[in-house]
Amino acid sequence: MSEAMTVETIVEADWQMQRFWTRLRFPLQTPKGGWSDIDLIAYNPEDRHLVIAELKVRGPKKDIYAFTKYTQESYGDILTYDEDNYFRFLRHIGLACIDGAIFKNFKNMVKVLTIQLVSNYYISGDVKKDAERSVRKRIANEIPRGVELRIQLETTLDLILRIIANENSSGQGRRYGHPVIDIAREINRYLRPNIRYAGRGAEPINTIKKDLAKKIHDVFLVEDT
Repeated sequence: MSEAMTVETIVEADWQMQRFWTRLRFPLQTPKGGWSDIDLIAYNPEDRHLVIAELKVRGPKKDIYAFTKYTQESYGDILTYDEDNYFRFLRHIGLACIDGAIFKNFKNMVKVLTIQLVSNYYISGDVKKDAERSVRKRIANEIPRGVELRIQLETTLDLILRIIANENSSGQGRRYGHPVIDIAREINRYLRPNIRYAGRGAEPINTIKKDLAKKIHDVFLVEDT
């Protein structure tokens, strides 16, 4: 449970950095009267852009599940490969678009709808468009006419790196009050340091920068297998 909640917090941070309002675990009633939930919804009222995000990370802590050209040739599309494990949430997309589920009048409030899966699926670039096309085809008939549909299939690493990049380019000087973004803020402090009181000349500053860079490199060094 804690791992899933961590992933939710990362996705929430990513959309907040893009100036979206966010809500975790949004309740959704099923046709039979039961209840499910959307892991995260994000909304930008200026653009009328709604995000419905599903967050799944499974398996041992270092496992990455790959979907490549080889995988595609073996299984066909990514939905067949998935076997309804990660993409099961797609069956509820239509319910979320019904008036009264998220908004009283969905089409008035939503101009762009992004369906996002954040997981430990690695999808190689040469089959990414095919994977997105498969997801789009599965739910296209569930989306109200006139709403632009976008698909995002990403890893948690994609989001972490984007949060770090967006925080670095942000003009905000004070803390954000969000644990993930504030961690990104501290990482950026040492990735791109402004060294003060190091001594005269450039050499002491360069020495400190090299030392900090080595510390980061030593931790993130990826060994060849």
